Amino acid sequence: MIEKSEVNLANKTTFKIGGIAKHFFIPESDVELIELIKKLKKENKSWYILSGGSNLLIDDQKQYENVIYMEKMDTTITMTEEGCFYIGASNRIQKIIRKVNKLGYGGFEELFCLPAMFGGIIYMNAGIGGRNNVKFNISDFITKVKVFDIESEKIVLMNKEDCNFEYRKSIFKNGNFIILGAEIKLEKQKIEDSNNRIEKRIEYCKNNQEWGKGCFGSCFSNFSPRILKIVSLFCGNRKGVRMARNNSNWLVNDGTGSYNDAITIINRCCFLHRILHREIEREVIIWK
Repeated sequence: MIEKSEVNLANKTTFKIGGIAKHFFIPESDVELIELIKKLKKENKSWYILSGGSNLLIDDQKQYENVIYMEKMDTTITMTEEGCFYIGASNRIQKIIRKVNKLGYGGFEELFCLPAMFGGIIYMNAGIGGRNNVKFNISDFITKVKVFDIESEKIVLMNKEDCNFEYRKSIFKNGNFIILGAEIKLEKQKIEDSNNRIEKRIEYCKNNQEWGKGCFGSCFSNFSPRILKIVSLFCGNRKGVRMARNNSNWLVNDGTGSYNDAITIINRCCFLHRILHREIEREVIIWK
């Protein structure tokens, strides 16, 4: 177990905004993670789980008592049988894609540009395509998810059907489980086809996504594009945090942005949807 103190969380997120972790833990195995969780529970202390740091907005004016960083917890990538793999939650998605491609398998290459660990991808049920034009979700490939059940303090293998996967949703958002890894099943795929899909996705992202000095990806999973466009007329060119020029559902930090900048835009979007009686649902996770 690696332990640090007074860690600047802005350096651990893709949005480059965050407060301070008073106690920062980096478990190097699922055993260490579970022992830590049990200890914090016994001491009646709360904690935050930090994965790849994407899709995450952290208050830069707050100090967080206990933060657990999943970077080293489980980096296993193993083919268990033909086309079936066990993938640890701490693997970056790029490493996973390259590894399974070398073994002649694939299917989710378009996730290559996500700055995320596998645990976060499962948590968000990340995928490609909008709500009404879904090409695939990571849940399409999952057969089981290995979790630590916080209440029972046991490791459990959850069947896909029990994970409540929906568009950008899963049961794991309720906070009762910590994702340790997952079993997936893939189809055979020629490595040249895999490489071609990766290259096409990289080119698409270069042409259609704006990063600035920091970004957490899509802000909302359900929204009215017209309403976001209205908000962008007032927030699209400001300094700090602004809405991307070619995608109003994409917030960009120019390097000087603050939590207050971002939350102001998010709240304006939510408020306008409410008064116009339109549905809106946040995709980005906000640490209170």
